[in-house]
Amino acid sequence: MHKKKNEIRDIYQGSNHDFEKDFSPQIEQEQLETRQHDLRRSRIASFFFGSLAIILSVALIAVIIHDFLSEHRPSVKARTAEKPYIPRHSLPAESLWVMDYQLTVAQAESDGKPGPKPLSTKWVKNAAYHIIMGQQALSINATEQALEHFQKVVNIYPDIEGLHLALGMLRLKREEYPQAVMHLEKAQQEEETFDTVANLGAAYIGTEEYEKAEKCLKRAHELRPESPLCYKNMAVLYRKMKRDNDAIYNFEKYIDLQPNDLDTMQTYALYLTKLGRWKEAAEFLTKLTQEVTDVAPIYFLLAQVQVQNGQQGKAIEALKRGIQLVDPGLALAWMSRDEFNTVRSTGEFKTLIDQLEIAHVSLEKGR
Repeated sequence: MHKKKNEIRDIYQGSNHDFEKDFSPQIEQEQLETRQHDLRRSRIASFFFGSLAIILSVALIAVIIHDFLSEHRPSVKARTAEKPYIPRHSLPAESLWVMDYQLTVAQAESDGKPGPKPLSTKWVKNAAYHIIMGQQALSINATEQALEHFQKVVNIYPDIEGLHLALGMLRLKREEYPQAVMHLEKAQQEEETFDTVANLGAAYIGTEEYEKAEKCLKRAHELRPESPLCYKNMAVLYRKMKRDNDAIYNFEKYIDLQPNDLDTMQTYALYLTKLGRWKEAAEFLTKLTQEVTDVAPIYFLLAQVQVQNGQQGKAIEALKRGIQLVDPGLALAWMSRDEFNTVRSTGEFKTLIDQLEIAHVSLEKGR
């Protein structure tokens, strides 16, 4: 036993192998660097293949979306055929179905010849689309688009009912009087209403068919006696017919019913001055300035009227108020009119001119 132990001890003692070299720091560092290098290569490979997979996925999705949109996208002709644009969201829910006809409409209009169309499914859908889109355009005050849509309907079916009143009013608004008369006459044949007759009377004034206009406006007054519009249109008509007393009567009736219509009031005052009815014009304008205190043209017109009435003091007072409401340059331009020649040499008028010229020069220097 003792001998065996000695042999074992001699084996370890006699060996020349240095076990410390297997665990020296130099060998350990080399192994670590090798492992880190392998790890980096593994990460780079993973990143490359992962990125490639993402790029391929994105490209595949893009191709799928493009193919889907290509299948559901209308042709260029279909998209550009309809110029007027009415927001789809503005259509009421019960009318959204008409958007399904948009492609049909574009195809029909590109293939169809001018003139009336047959009573077919294609053209009925076309007309329905334009009717609804025209009504929607009219509801948002897009009058140009409404007119274009409605006109297309009438081009398809000239005898269609229910659109001529709207077309006539749109033409009247554009001062296209002959076309307005044509549509409004058709609308009156369909049904006599206040709107039809009153607007037809106004259109006849535009075409200078005064007897027809008077007949229509009187009928409109019978249908709606309380309407201010009838009095205004009658005043315009009689003014053109040089029936001055009738025009004045209707102007005054209208102004009583519409006391806030400042434009018509000024038109009436100017009409009185053209007739040379200076006293009536002075009374009307004086009363008007008590209610409207911040409109310069009214005061300048009153001053002109008072000069014609020989009321220089009242004319100067009106001028003093008028020049407070406008730029000095505008006031000087107004006071340079021939109507003020009879008072131009008076001291008060000269003083006002001097003050305005000084103010005007000061403003010009300030700019």
